[in-house]
Amino acid sequence: MGGTVQIKCPNCGIYNTNADHCSNCGTLLSYKKRRELAHKAQEEKRKERQAAQKATSPSWIESGKNSKYLVVRLGAQFFNGIVVVVMAIGAFFAWLFTFLAA
Repeated sequence: MGGTVQIKCPNCGIYNTNADHCSNCGTLLSYKKRRELAHKAQEEKRKERQAAQKATSPSWIESGKNSKYLVVRLGAQFFNGIVVVVMAIGAFFAWLFTFLAA
C-alpha cells in the first residue's frame, strides 16, 4: 500500500494527489487531521467552560478561604483540615485492607 491517493476537494472539486491540503483553494483534505482539529477545539471549549464555572461558583471552602472575616477564614481552614485527615484515614484503611487481603 502507500501508492498514490486521489482525494477530491469538498470545497472546489479539484482532485489532489497525496496532499493534506487542496492545491487550488487550500482546504484541509485529511479526515484524520480534521478530526484532530475538531477534538482539539472541543477540548479547548471544555477547558474554557470549566474555568468559567470555577470563576463564577467557587466551592464554599474556597470562598471561605478568601473571606475578609478572620473567623470565616479560620473555619474554612479548619474544615479543610478535617477533610484532609478523614481522607488520609480512609486511604490508610483502604491500603490496610488491601494489604491484609493479599
